[in-house]
Order: sequence, then C-alpha cells, then structure tokens
Amino acid sequence: MADTLESVLIGGVAGLVSSLITYFSTRARIRLDAMAMYDKDLQTSRLDKYKLLWAALEPLARYGRGDLTYNGLVRVSDASRDWYFKEGGIYLTRASRDPYFRWKALLQPFLDDAELRAHPDMPIDAARLESMITAASALRTSLSDDIGTKQLSRL
Repeated sequence: MADTLESVLIGGVAGLVSSLITYFSTRARIRLDAMAMYDKDLQTSRLDKYKLLWAALEPLARYGRGDLTYNGLVRVSDASRDWYFKEGGIYLTRASRDPYFRWKALLQPFLDDAELRAHPDMPIDAARLESMITAASALRTSLSDDIGTKQLSRL
C-alpha cells in the first residue's frame, strides 16, 4: 500500500511539474509568435511608408538631378513635412530619425533665404546645395538600412 501511495504521489508531482513546464513554454511560444507577427507587420508598414518619403526626395538625387530652385525645395519640404505628420513619421526608427532631422536642418536655411524667395524659379548653385544633397542621400541610406533592402536575403 505504501508503494502504491508513493507511486501516486510521484506521478502526481511529475504530472504537476510537466503541466507547469508545458504552461510556461506554451506561454513563451505564444508571446514570441505575437512579437514576430508584430515585427513583420511593422516592417511591412514601414516599407510602405518609407517608399513615399523616398519618392518625395527624388528631386534631391545626387545624379541625374535637374536644376533645383527655391520652389522645388519648398515642394520637397512640404511633401516631407506632410509625410512626417500624416504618413510615416511614426515609423521612423531611432537610426533614421537623426538623418531625417539633420537633412531638414540643412534644408531650412534655403527656405529662409530672402534672396532665393525673391527669385523662386532661379536655379540654386549646385555647390551651395552639396551638404544638403549629401544629407538627403544619408537619409535614404538610413531608410534602406532600416528595412534591409540593400542586404542579402536572410533566407
């Protein structure tokens, strides 16, 4: 009788331990699956939003760019501000936030320039634009790094 009671007790403890392990491992797996799904959805949304900003920055391309004017810079500035507040600013990673605002800071003096404003359709000297164009390029690189589009597939 003592052996039977001992067997039942050992079986009960083993069952309880097994149940606890199953509970916690299942809970951890569900949490990991939920996090993976969230990350996947976030990455998909980020890609969609980043495409919009990428297109808005086209006039600031380093190569094949036409003349930039005050009016052209205003259009890019307005498009990027609208994108930030209405579309994608919430998706910017910490890594891309700094390049975005660095580029905006370099763009602002052009927008504030009274002489450029007085001649809104006059081309701006390319050498004068260099640091702002470089910052726009760094922003695009950062966006690309965020979504991994210039890396080999992980699969």
